[in-house]
Amino acid sequence: GVIRHVGDALKDHASKSRGKICTIGIAPWGSVENQEDLIGKDVVRPYQTMSNPMSKLTVLNSMHSHFILADNGTTGKYGAEVKLRRQLEKHISLQKINT
Repeated sequence: GVIRHVGDALKDHASKSRGKICTIGIAPWGSVENQEDLIGKDVVRPYQTMSNPMSKLTVLNSMHSHFILADNGTTGKYGAEVKLRRQLEKHISLQKINT
């Protein structure tokens, strides 16, 4: 789908560019593998991006520079991020860009 094409484009650009691209991933917190690696305040820890083939959860895509994690209290269910993503995309699309 679209996500794969964007990921491929980012990989291609990253290999040709010296500058870092800001990419924001939006994911449901309850579906993220290795959540314990992400918990803490003012702490830097490595995040394991190797997925467990037996898990219903997924790892965060390492091609993103930042993440917004939506939490609706569910575990292992996708979709918690859909409403947030829709609202954020609409808000961004309405912003004026000074060129």
